Amino acid sequence: MPVAPVGHAATGIAPLALRDAIVFRLALGGPARHDQLLATCGCDDAALRSELGLLDGDGALVRQQIAGRDLIALADAARERAADVVRAEAELLQAVVGALDAEFHVLNRRVKEILLRWQVRVDRTTEVPNDHRDARYDALVLSDLRATHAAADRLLAQLAPLRARYASLRRRLEDALARAAAGERSAVAGVTGDSFHTAWWELHGDLLAMLGRVRGADDV
Repeated sequence: MPVAPVGHAATGIAPLALRDAIVFRLALGGPARHDQLLATCGCDDAALRSELGLLDGDGALVRQQIAGRDLIALADAARERAADVVRAEAELLQAVVGALDAEFHVLNRRVKEILLRWQVRVDRTTEVPNDHRDARYDALVLSDLRATHAAADRLLAQLAPLRARYASLRRRLEDALARAAAGERSAVAGVTGDSFHTAWWELHGDLLAMLGRVRGADDV
């Protein structure tokens, strides 16, 4: 069975089969575009199309169109299979992720607070939406986000060699910050496109799944 080109003997952790990497992404992240699966799975287009064809043949996938976008999703019949894939991944990665959990927990709280400041300002005692007219305020928030990201990136660097999805999330966080620095405000906390918030949400959900936990009130 083809495997995603991540994970090797030096890590001591077995590679993830490409088919399972696809199922994992759709199980945790929901419907995805073809290009999103390419980035997450770290494979070439021919390999992805081959594996999608096999999953289609098994009745594991459905095609959806949402807001004019063609998306690939898991069929209801594949939910049990997906749960098995996630559970197997957790068994492989729990020790590695667990060793980073305390630091990620602190960083997650910081990210939540920073993203809230980006969206809402305190005017005396009243919270008001941030209209982004105060360039100095936004610059300070972005500076805090960059510092927090730098700390998180050092942890992600330990996960990226293990799975293509972590390497992809690392790139997405870096790209979002670069776009924000160039003036793209939606790159920070936008929800209709890829942003720092959407990538961080996906990363944290992944890490929680590897630890067998569900998202709580403290999670962005």
